[in-house]
Order: sequence, then structure tokens, then C-alpha cells
Amino acid sequence: MVKRVVNRPGVDRSMLTTYFEANRLHEEGHGILYHDFPEWYTWQSGKGKVWQQRKRDTSGQVGRIVSAHPSEGERYYLCVLLNHVTGATSYVDLRTIDGVTLPTFHEAAEIRGLLESDYTLDECLTERALFQMQPVVRRHFATILVYCEPSDVAVL
Repeated sequence: MVKRVVNRPGVDRSMLTTYFEANRLHEEGHGILYHDFPEWYTWQSGKGKVWQQRKRDTSGQVGRIVSAHPSEGERYYLCVLLNHVTGATSYVDLRTIDGVTLPTFHEAAEIRGLLESDYTLDECLTERALFQMQPVVRRHFATILVYCEPSDVAVL
């Protein structure tokens, strides 16, 4: 049963992978962000799962885009990149900056300046550690984790 599902034609084609494919095939898609793509292209799930260029002007067309929470790690950073990088042709292309391919989406988002720096949070904890008792510092650290969503908890 599982083999039959996995081996079905088109199972490896998603809206995102075919977005990459459309950007490789159509130059006019290079200036469009992933979340704006449905305004210019329409998703054809019954025709081999492809993005087809719209024939009429349908400005204001709304499409569904999957979101992610920062706790989801690389999936979240992939979404961040898709919201800021136009014309991506592959996952590797999203991680490549100035000809250098970075190992993770997190690093790519960080290098592009799309993430807030944890410097101020680190500075705040350091200051607390100098003047407060450990239980207060731990409570403050927990508050930062819950409400501030630091980009790199291990370094913090």
C-alpha cells in the first residue's frame, strides 16, 4: 500500500518544487515572491501539478501559503527566505548568496539580514547575571525563550 502511494506519478511534485521549476522555465517569474506567485500563475493540480501563467489580469488574486513557527527550525527559515527571495530555482538556490552555498536555511536567512540579532538579549542576560541571583536570571532566561523567540538559543 505505502509503495503504491510513494510510486504514484507526481507524488514528488509540490507547489514549492514546481514554483522552482516555473522560475527556471519562465524569466518573468524571477521578480515574484513565492506568496505573490498565485497572482500571476494558477496552480493546475489535475494537469500534472504545474503552475500555469494566467491569461487574464487578475490582480488581487489570493493564494494559500503554508506558514511555520520559529520552533520548527529549518522549515521556518525556509519560509522566511521564500518571503524575501525572488526567483529561486531550487532549495540550493535559496541557500546560495554571492556564489557561496550555505549549509542551512537558518544561516542563509541570517547572512541576508532577515533575522533579528540576539545580541541585545545576550547583553540583557549578561547584565542580569552581574546584578541578580541565579533564580532571577533563570526566570528571565525562560521569559526570553517564551516571548522573544531568539534565533540561536544554544549560543544565547
